[in-house]
Amino acid sequence: MGITADRRWEEQAELLRRRGAQVIHGPTLVTVDLSHEEALRQVTFALVDQPPDLLLVTTGLGVRLWFEAAAAWGVDDRLRAALARSEIIARGAKAASTVRRAGLAVSWRAPKETMDEVVEHVAGSQAEGRRIAVQLFAPEDHPSTASLRALAGELVEVPVYRWRLPDDLGPARRLVEATIAGELDAVTFTSQPAVHHLARIADSTGHGDALRRSFNSGVVAACVGPVCAEAARAEGIYYPVWPQPPRLVAMIRQLSALLAVGRTVGGISS
Repeated sequence: MGITADRRWEEQAELLRRRGAQVIHGPTLVTVDLSHEEALRQVTFALVDQPPDLLLVTTGLGVRLWFEAAAAWGVDDRLRAALARSEIIARGAKAASTVRRAGLAVSWRAPKETMDEVVEHVAGSQAEGRRIAVQLFAPEDHPSTASLRALAGELVEVPVYRWRLPDDLGPARRLVEATIAGELDAVTFTSQPAVHHLARIADSTGHGDALRRSFNSGVVAACVGPVCAEAARAEGIYYPVWPQPPRLVAMIRQLSALLAVGRTVGGISS
């Protein structure tokens, strides 16, 4: 099994090893914490002074890091009080749960945990022209950010973290080589950037087409949820699988079941 994650990869590895798997870790990304950056501090104080009409929270990690940063600046209680005056929409269950643990109410959560649903909900909820704050799903300007910008009277972007390529690409390149060589039964992905970065790394060494062929002819692309699977399809991986509910443990269980009995996806059996 190949693991592409940087966060919680040890947990994945342990879950897989308990099921008898051998694991190759080839992280394709690094999560960069921006919670101590001046840009986030300025946005936080601006929202404390002028709460948004609507707050869109997209990840549990982002919410947690944001409130931890606010606590370090001594304004976490003020931020919580300000956001209590806002309508809060969550992309997924983790974001919603983290918001509730902070003592705030969630008015709506996207059923399939996608940003497309969030944008559609905002567009249909008479939110046009309102002041909207969004905890960025992907600071590299995810298409949903542009859509929200077009809907809002003012869009306040809350940058809590971003992803970049690892400094050492060696492990990820070895994972690409092992996938192409048929040494792996599956590769796991827990975020969209993990998929995009793997494709980018493979393309940079001329192995992109071979990597895609491997996924489309037997190697399972196991994604944590539909958003991650959408990225896989965008990269030319035709048959990603993902669990319901979209959770790490559920992904490992699904993957174990698929490989234990064999599977047929898109007419391809393994």
